[in-house]
Amino acid sequence: MTGNYLKSREHGAVSLFIVVFTALLMSVVTISFVQLMVKDQEQATASDLSQSAYDSAQAGVEDAKRLLLLEQACQNGTASSGVNCGAVTNALTPAPGQRQTECNTLAQSGIVTETNNETIIQQDAGDENLDQAYTCVKVAKNTEDVLGDLDINESKIIPLNAAGEFTNVELSWFSDEDITTTDNPTIGFPSTGTNVHLPRVGTRWQYNYPALMRAQVIQLGGTFTLDQFNDATGSGSNANTLFLYPSAVGATTKSFATDGRRNPGNAPQPIRCRATLAGGGYACTVTLQLSAPADGNTTNRNAYLRLSALYNQAHFSLRLTNGTGSDVPFNNVQPEVDSTGRANNLFRRVVSRVELRGEFEYPDVEMDVTGDLCKNFSVTTETGDYQNSSTCTP
Repeated sequence: MTGNYLKSREHGAVSLFIVVFTALLMSVVTISFVQLMVKDQEQATASDLSQSAYDSAQAGVEDAKRLLLLEQACQNGTASSGVNCGAVTNALTPAPGQRQTECNTLAQSGIVTETNNETIIQQDAGDENLDQAYTCVKVAKNTEDVLGDLDINESKIIPLNAAGEFTNVELSWFSDEDITTTDNPTIGFPSTGTNVHLPRVGTRWQYNYPALMRAQVIQLGGTFTLDQFNDATGSGSNANTLFLYPSAVGATTKSFATDGRRNPGNAPQPIRCRATLAGGGYACTVTLQLSAPADGNTTNRNAYLRLSALYNQAHFSLRLTNGTGSDVPFNNVQPEVDSTGRANNLFRRVVSRVELRGEFEYPDVEMDVTGDLCKNFSVTTETGDYQNSSTCTP
């Protein structure tokens, strides 16, 4: 009897130990799952707030665009009667010595209303807990550079409107964003010599070759005639074109007076480029010296630069300099908007560039076709002769 009683007590102790251990294990697992759930919930909330704060900052950028368009309408005389053009102009005028306007630029213009020094963003039902607003929006109409990107064979026209007198345009192009693979940041060149030519598309231009840039400057003087866009008058010119050929050796400065169109024997101009993008920046940089306009007026130069990327895509940067090499800011060509958004107690800041387009869109080409083009020309006095012809064979 005694032996059986002791065995029974031993079995009871083991069972109790198993129950306690299982309870502890389940508690640990439960607590771990709860911690993971809480952590995931916190991350989801932080991500949601971060995106909402970013959206708030973008809302400030969009309102800044509205203000810039209102100023453009005021300058063109097309603003509606309810727009206070004086307030719009004053809001976009920075304090003396400052590049950007104040944080309350939009409220000063009258297009938004602030509450406790911030602009509350209207939200859908159920999203009120995000408490979205933008707290500060600054606008800089003058920028040190103009940034952009070009697809293959794409062109852009950039107004060379400056805050002072300038004589040169510094062009940089081809960044690490233009290389289709990040495995090899080394830059290649289709030719390393000075005797260069244009190869067939797809035969020699590889993914890591910088684009060949076509740069055309168009200058509108105070008085000019259409023939001055083709022929230089005296020491001045209203239109010049350069083909900038990336090379391991070449020039870092080129004058638009070296115009390939005027002299058919002129080859594309080799431009010295870096062989690596490991340090960031752009592979190719060249200073383009502008010719004097045909009317000789360089003080108030009215000029445009047309850029085209050939054989490859290209991100680019433009800067203006004067005769002494000092930078001259662009004036209202690509305004910069600095916006800070908020969602609850989380803030996000966005810096954006804005390109203002006029009512006139500059044409790139008159006709763009992907296949063959066949045209029949005829002169007739009969209406029935003007019809589609099936005899046209490219």
